[in-house]
Amino acid sequence: MTCTLCGRTYVLKDEFAGKKIRCPDCDNVQVVPIEEVVYASAEPFDEEEGEHAALHPAFQRDRFLMRQKMMAISSKYVVSDEGKRPILYIERPARLLRQVGAVVGAAFTFIFAAILFVLLAAALHEVTELPWVGGVVGLIGLAIAVGLTIVAAVKLSPKRHIHFYADETKEELLLAVLQDRKFELFTTTFTVCRPDSKVLARIRKNQLSNIFRKKWTVADAEGLPLFIAKEDSLILSLLRRFLGPLFGALRTNFVFVTPTPDGNEQIRGEFNRKFTLVDSYVLDMSRDRPPRIDRRIGIALGVLLDTGERR
Repeated sequence: MTCTLCGRTYVLKDEFAGKKIRCPDCDNVQVVPIEEVVYASAEPFDEEEGEHAALHPAFQRDRFLMRQKMMAISSKYVVSDEGKRPILYIERPARLLRQVGAVVGAAFTFIFAAILFVLLAAALHEVTELPWVGGVVGLIGLAIAVGLTIVAAVKLSPKRHIHFYADETKEELLLAVLQDRKFELFTTTFTVCRPDSKVLARIRKNQLSNIFRKKWTVADAEGLPLFIAKEDSLILSLLRRFLGPLFGALRTNFVFVTPTPDGNEQIRGEFNRKFTLVDSYVLDMSRDRPPRIDRRIGIALGVLLDTGERR
């Protein structure tokens, strides 16, 4: 690779492909082309922290094969390389006991509030000269009971975070996707974090956009847009709305796109569901040249596209 500022040339190791390095001569920071091979003393540079940062080998690739494990209460995935060798283990715990507790707590809240307002309505019916007062209070109490039940269910329900591990022993945490809020009316947001809690990206889905075409937006830690994931075709999207998946013939696939200077979009990645009995997916980022999408963010979004869209 040749420095674009001072012209110095380096021979780099494969592990630096797609990463940022700083030229020791002129301090110029640039991305190593994915096709090229760097001088052993050069190291990836984190321009925000000013420190060297190594990326785990599991994320140093363009294609990921993701398979969901069946017969599990929690959402669990095994990610393999192209040789079908496991490289990642992903888990989104269901927290069944917390969910059952939330349901039970919400039910008790409704029963308690309903009984309270029924007794109040009956008492008002007895003491007032207006017989309709008790009925009105009862209806208002029913609405309040429903509202309190929803609040209790949200407060008691757990957040379902997603964790990425090096293997099924879960000893080495590599990545986390945190659910920002338990309940959001029109949007759903997640935060992608490194093991040291540093934010890599913020992922957002607008529920209203799903009416015609499913779309997720990805931004960096400061909120600046990175790329968009959307259904591969508007026509296929509309057909899926009316015909359903048709036993897999119209399975939902996504493309990752970034805007181009001429106002169009460039496809940089694809997340496709394979035609199999169990849920299997392929994340292919080979079209991301030069690399602009962090592979950690790509695989994190892939899991959300499965669990978040209930595919």
